[in-house]
Formats: sequence, structure tokens, C-alpha cells
Amino acid sequence: MTKNKNDNDAEFVTLAHFANMSEAGQVHELLQNNGIDAVLQGGNFGGLDPLPMVGGFSEIQLLVPAAELEKAMELYDAFFQDESQTLTEDQDVGNQ
Repeated sequence: MTKNKNDNDAEFVTLAHFANMSEAGQVHELLQNNGIDAVLQGGNFGGLDPLPMVGGFSEIQLLVPAAELEKAMELYDAFFQDESQTLTEDQDVGNQ
């Protein structure tokens, strides 16, 4: 994990890498709305999304304070959890 420091010397670690700024921005906003001081790093804000690097990662990284990593991971996982449900053969769409 990447480690960085901010102005008050809190240790930041990389939570995730993103291929596009839109997705990164959504997760960043989710974390901030839940009290986590998340920071986006490496995005070309106002330009095109960066090209994927070797290994499929992008240069867009979402950093969170190390002390809040566990909570941030729970929110991140919940954001990307597949909530789709399959219908049984005799079930109507409105009767889930």
C-alpha cells in the first residue's frame, strides 16, 4: 500500500485504484459523506481519464487515513456489492 502524509501528519494508505475519474469521484464522495477524509491522487481533474498502466491499474488512487482503512473498506465493498436479484420462474417483477 502507498503511504503518504498530509498537513497534520496522519498516515494515508491506498484504498483503491480506478480506471476512470467518474467512479473514483463517486467513491470519494461516499467516503467523505461518511466522515472519512478521503483524498484522490493522480487524476487529471478537468481532462481525459488517465490511460491504464501496466497490470491494468490506473494512476487514479483513492487514499484514506490508515486509522480509518477498515471502515473505508466496508463502505467501498458495500458500494460495489452486486445488489441484483434473480427472479424465480413464477415471480413477477413487482412482487420481489
